[in-house]
Amino acid sequence: MPPGVVQPLREPRRPTEQRSMAQVLADVASNLQDILSSEIRLAQAEARAQLRTFRSAGALLLIGALAGLLSAFFLLQAVVAALSLIVSVWLAALIVALVMAVVCALVLHAGARHIRSEAAKIAATAAGVKEQGP
Repeated sequence: MPPGVVQPLREPRRPTEQRSMAQVLADVASNLQDILSSEIRLAQAEARAQLRTFRSAGALLLIGALAGLLSAFFLLQAVVAALSLIVSVWLAALIVALVMAVVCALVLHAGARHIRSEAAKIAATAAGVKEQGP
């Protein structure tokens, strides 16, 4: 069957056929199930198509993030080399490592504090919804 042509799910009934109300309701329920399953398949196909378009963008973002990490690494190496002109190499590397550890600790602490505040807001909203009830 060529693409774009819709294939009927069932054989259509002849209009002259007399059907009971139960048969009509059963057909309506069956048709609703067919429509629902078709909508779900369509939504899945659309989601897959959209994700395929983002795959190349995700790969580019990943490559960019890795390049950024390498750049930061070489920048820190340059800082160690510059400090080694003033102090010994091991001490320069230790200073850079300690400064980076402090920066990382501050960033992690700020992130954790932000998560806790957002979680408290969500919990307060959920408690307000529970109090109002249906």
